[in-house]
Amino acid sequence: AAAFAAHCKAMNFEFTEGWADQNIPFVSPLLRDFAARRGSVRYMEIGAYEGRNLAFMDWLLPAKLDVTVIDPWFDEDLNPEEKYHAVEPRFARNTAKLGFSKLTTHKGFSTYELPRMLERGETYDLIYIDGSHTAWAVGVDLAYCAALLEVGGMMVLDDYWHHESEIGGPGVKQAVDHFHGVFRHYFDITAVYRQVALTKIKEIPR
Repeated sequence: AAAFAAHCKAMNFEFTEGWADQNIPFVSPLLRDFAARRGSVRYMEIGAYEGRNLAFMDWLLPAKLDVTVIDPWFDEDLNPEEKYHAVEPRFARNTAKLGFSKLTTHKGFSTYELPRMLERGETYDLIYIDGSHTAWAVGVDLAYCAALLEVGGMMVLDDYWHHESEIGGPGVKQAVDHFHGVFRHYFDITAVYRQVALTKIKEIPR
């Protein structure tokens, strides 16, 4: 975590939040292990905000990732505060400094974008889910990501400790637990901490 913080300072990134940093000791060996068995990695991230987690991924796995990102960045109903207008431009300036071979961005909500990806026949090796904290939206993300993920691929879900979303109602944990209860024969639990890593072991009939 300290080495990544020093890297961020050296690169003059414009980050205002460091939420993802607390997961670095947990997720770093997991991701290094996963990438060591592969050449390039088709990586999708749901919920990119200012790009700090993308910067971490680029630092940890340089020249490994072909990246797709989904984020609404600003929504008048969900986050009407003026400060959110600055997030997307900051994301663009930060990611311009990264070394990805390809970076595709979809501005919108994952609950709408993921079905379009499935329709286009897209597939991914590694998916990081850090979007909504409501059980409904997380459940939709999981259902579509399970289909978009290749067998042998892994998805990492952030904020597993959220029992309740910020706007009320069930949160991330309930959605993840329910998903794995239904699809436990298709996904191995690779690791659990504040995050959960699930590895797809066989294709889901659909």
